[in-house]
Amino acid sequence: MQKKAAFTTTVPVEVILASGYIPLDLNNIFVSAENPSAFVEKAEFSGFAGSSCAWIKGLYSVLASPEFNKDFGVFIAVTEGDCSNAKVLEQIVAMETGIRTFIFNFPYLREIDKMRSEIERFAEFMGTDYKTCAKVWEDLKNLRKKLKIIDETSYLYPGSVTGEENHLFLVSSSDFCGDPAEYEKKADDFIKELEHRKHFADPSRKKIAYLGVPPIVPIHSFLESRHATVIFNEIQREFAMLGESESIEEQYINYTYPYSAAFRFEKAIAEIEKRRPDGIIHYVQSFCHRQLEDIILRQLLKNHGLNIPLLTLEFDKPANKIDARVATRIEAFLETI
Repeated sequence: MQKKAAFTTTVPVEVILASGYIPLDLNNIFVSAENPSAFVEKAEFSGFAGSSCAWIKGLYSVLASPEFNKDFGVFIAVTEGDCSNAKVLEQIVAMETGIRTFIFNFPYLREIDKMRSEIERFAEFMGTDYKTCAKVWEDLKNLRKKLKIIDETSYLYPGSVTGEENHLFLVSSSDFCGDPAEYEKKADDFIKELEHRKHFADPSRKKIAYLGVPPIVPIHSFLESRHATVIFNEIQREFAMLGESESIEEQYINYTYPYSAAFRFEKAIAEIEKRRPDGIIHYVQSFCHRQLEDIILRQLLKNHGLNIPLLTLEFDKPANKIDARVATRIEAFLETI
């Protein structure tokens, strides 16, 4: 049976595919589960602090569940460029499960030669080489172009693509649901459907730019129910790697998530200026260092002269619906725009 390579956040998926493993983004398993809160509770029962990040607890429980980990061949933790908790998570997983582990580090400085070296180190660990990975990178270009069509349709024809559809297509590109070929067929079918939907686009819907990590609660569907659509999913779009690059290492140097907030938000602001949303929602996860990035975002928007209404939302644990308090805040925000 083909083994899976599970990871904590986006890594060079081309390396995993080149090595013959099935890529698996643990976040997608956790948040799409029927009862993701049960994963959080299981981790807390195992000793994780209640004040630790719900995402880390969810990832641990997926990794520790025989239902999922029976076909895991390797676990890849991203430390430099993501969450410091992943360092300890890697140690716990190695100790408790015996799964082979690897730590991938995005270079602290955006230097292309260092990224090349890290990709080569990753490839050697996975049993492949840079040349094979580069071939996979070339093969994925066409699929990424199709994801770009879906993403751009979301703002060129407001309402033709729901914010949730855009979110799901882009966020799932971290592992292509384990099968890039099947995923590309799904994208092809959706693009064909969009040709019909464009005629029924609804420019009267309030247009929202969503910044921050993918949500642990269903923000997108709630906004749709209030006649508002997300036309820009910042980090999800970064996962999809939609920009043109000359090499696999350049693609991951241009990926903003692992680097400074200023680098991230300058790129996001360029999209905001192009897409012209009515409002911005900045999502921050409880007990995460990225909460402080809200300060940088607000200053950069001011520096660019963008006086766009902004709502910062903080969440802790997963839920199947938006609670009444937050719903009221979002509704009041929508009324102001």
